[in-house]
Amino acid sequence: MQTLIVYCSSSRAYIKWLERGKPDNRPSDIPFFVPAAAKKGDRYLLFVGGRDQVYVGTGTIRSNWKAVGGAWRRNLQILVQEKFFREPRRAKDVFAASGFKPPSDRCVVAAEHVSSLWIVVNGRKIEASKRAIEGAATESRSRSRNPGLRIAALERAKGSCEGCGINFHRKAGGLGRNCLVVHHKRQLRDTDQPRETKLSELAVVCANCHMMIHSNPDRALTLAQLRRRLKR
Repeated sequence: MQTLIVYCSSSRAYIKWLERGKPDNRPSDIPFFVPAAAKKGDRYLLFVGGRDQVYVGTGTIRSNWKAVGGAWRRNLQILVQEKFFREPRRAKDVFAASGFKPPSDRCVVAAEHVSSLWIVVNGRKIEASKRAIEGAATESRSRSRNPGLRIAALERAKGSCEGCGINFHRKAGGLGRNCLVVHHKRQLRDTDQPRETKLSELAVVCANCHMMIHSNPDRALTLAQLRRRLKR
């Protein structure tokens, strides 16, 4: 079973569809598009792009699709048993909590984001954790990160960089917190296998300190070495 993003590119088209009572007599009535890989039983999130960038509901694919005229026909029954949220979930808030970037089109959600994405869009918080398995290779050849560990590390730091010591929550009316990143003291790239990461193995640093830590691509500075160079 996959998780899909069922996508509407226009806020205006979505609002007009709601005002018309969500008609579905013809495929052209429905402003949402479904990934071609959709199968019966897949769960989906309804996403409205355009100026709003919000998740508006969920549902389940009720039947398989057929290709018509070289294009994938929208299933007229797909939205019959949908569930709409009382309040839309803003994409940037979902991204901050789950790590799933706002989609730019219909798509299948990568497996490493499925669990955290559903937790967040259903209005729950990802529980802070002190350890998790990370480092599994993804299709993009990057290494997966656990969003629960990231949140726990940021909460522990309370806005301060562990390198230079500056409290970024106090900068620019709170905007400074966006400069903070979570750094792995043990680099995930040093192993080919997923491994357990402990909260104590993470450090929260500002973007500038993070760049200094990795100024030598072959050997990262330790926090202690960075602090000495900053004369802390």
